[in-house]
Amino acid sequence: MKNLFHLVRKDFVRKWENPVVILGFLLIPFVFTLIFGFVFGAEGEDTLPRVKILTVDKDKSFISELVLRALTQGDLNELIEMEQVEEEEGYRLLDRGNASALLIVPKNFGQSVWDGEQTELLLVKNPSEQFLPQIAEEVLDTLTLILSSLRHIFTDELNTIREFDELDKFPDEAISTLSIKVKNRIEAVSKYVFPPIISLKQKTLSEEKGEGSDLSIYSYILPAIAMMFLLFICNTVFEDILREKETGTLTRIRISPASMTEYIWSKIVTSALIGIICTAALIILGNIFFSISWGNPGDVALLVLCLNILIAGFIAFLYAFIRTERQAGALLTTVILLMSMLGGSMIPVENFPPVIVNFSKLTLNYWGITAFKILMRGESLAAIFPILICMVLAGIVFSVIGSFFLNNNLKKGIAQ
Repeated sequence: MKNLFHLVRKDFVRKWENPVVILGFLLIPFVFTLIFGFVFGAEGEDTLPRVKILTVDKDKSFISELVLRALTQGDLNELIEMEQVEEEEGYRLLDRGNASALLIVPKNFGQSVWDGEQTELLLVKNPSEQFLPQIAEEVLDTLTLILSSLRHIFTDELNTIREFDELDKFPDEAISTLSIKVKNRIEAVSKYVFPPIISLKQKTLSEEKGEGSDLSIYSYILPAIAMMFLLFICNTVFEDILREKETGTLTRIRISPASMTEYIWSKIVTSALIGIICTAALIILGNIFFSISWGNPGDVALLVLCLNILIAGFIAFLYAFIRTERQAGALLTTVILLMSMLGGSMIPVENFPPVIVNFSKLTLNYWGITAFKILMRGESLAAIFPILICMVLAGIVFSVIGSFFLNNNLKKGIAQ
């Protein structure tokens, strides 16, 4: 035990004498979180930028003005930004990416609507954008459907308005008569519309389960990316095994009072300690710079301890199958990136189909991210206690298996 303590102290001090690699892996999750927060917004709200639509009105009629004005009424004004331009300028701005879509109202559009003939609006979407042009298309589809329906329902009344529009005068008596007709028509259809016979009831799953307030985007991103780079950080400790083999340090250890088993376990313990320190640093940085509420400090500290026991054991287990430094670079990087992709460090697991989610649950990343989210939602230690037990047990099993095979490999001179 005394020899193990000295070996851990030696490895720990040596790592922090030249901490460039560890600090680099530590800062990457912080920087990524900062960038994603700036890009997508800091709050945990589903907000979208306004959809900019350029408009070209070739008709310049009462109907065309009515359609274009409808796009900026009520809540649509918060969603859509309209700018009227000439057609050539509109295409030029669209090519430059200065708008999401270009809406062109053709000539004789109003006349076709008055006559009840089919006509169409032209919407040119920006191919460099994915979501905002689609929103513009859906809004216009809905608007044209509504206007078409109104055209059929209020045919007589619209014909009256057309006559007045052509005469360019609206007598007060005619307006009064028209208002009564519109009122009667609305009352006739109101029993089918008000109240609607089919309605939509909304329910938020988090409210039903009482999970508390929504998490900010920082609270999603930082734990996810941190899980991936914690694996790389712990790997830096085990890389020394291969280097010390080449430099002859292992030969000196084999003739020293320290056993090979103590040497291997010193790497496991050092890896876990450095992982705990780095995780704690990210938690502190997340709280200071991103205002992330991680949950009860004692529960979070216990999660950090169990998580790094698991990670250190898992890396030791992988090194039991590695014999050269080239194998370490290829195998470890592949495994870590694959687990990060499946486990939610790169893409949220919620976006995966059920079959892939089952594979996600086999990764360290999935359980680490899940446990952090549970605590950040304000739930108690009991909610993650089974996860913590599994982390510790799995970490111990991985460590024992990894230590056994590494011991045999190093004694035989196979591992390098």
